[in-house]
Amino acid sequence: MPFDPLCKNIIFKDVENYEDIKVDKHHYELFSSVFTGMRGKYTRMRIICAITENPMNTLNLSEKLGLDYKTIKHNIDILEKNNLIMRRGTGYSDMFFPTDLITANLPTLYAVIRKIETKFDKPGKKYID
Repeated sequence: MPFDPLCKNIIFKDVENYEDIKVDKHHYELFSSVFTGMRGKYTRMRIICAITENPMNTLNLSEKLGLDYKTIKHNIDILEKNNLIMRRGTGYSDMFFPTDLITANLPTLYAVIRKIETKFDKPGKKYID
C-alpha cells in the first residue's frame, strides 16, 4: 500500500482489514468524487493527511507539501465545499481541521483509496509520496 507512514499510522491506524470494511454507500460516492474523480485528487488526500497530523494554515500546507499556495487554496476550497475540512479563524492565518464526516468514515475513505490505487496502479501515481 503506497500510503506514507503519516496516513498509514495516524489516519488509518484503526481501520480494519480491507476485505472486512463495511462501507457507507453515500459517503463512498462523496469520497469517490472528491478523491478520485477530479484533478487534484492526490493533493486533496495529502492535505487531509497533513491536517490530521497537525492542523495548519494554507501557507504551512504549501510549505509542507511543496506545492504552490494557489494550488493548496483551490483544493482547500473543494474540501470545504464538500464538508471534509473546516476552517477556524479569520483571514490569512485560518487553520484547517478534518471534519467529523472524515473522522467518522475513515474505513469508507480507506476503501475508496484502495480500490482506486488497485485500479490505477501506475508508477509515480500515489496518494501520498
